[in-house]
Amino acid sequence: MTIPGDLKRSLRRLREVRARRPVGEESPAFAGWRDEMADALDELSRTLLLGDDRARAAAEAAAARVEAGGIRARLG
Repeated sequence: MTIPGDLKRSLRRLREVRARRPVGEESPAFAGWRDEMADALDELSRTLLLGDDRARAAAEAAAARVEAGGIRARLG
């Protein structure tokens, strides 16, 4: 099976963003990274082939945004 080009690009972007994970988990940088991960997961959710996979990626994106908001709230 050949992997569609848009799916390859989305997976590559997810790997690139994941590789930039900051060290501290309670920092503005980490919250920003979680938002960036959410964007990459949203993109991936639009390119995945199976509906269950698309739903899981979208749910992970939503959870990442909630986590980023929680970090920002705790940091004030």
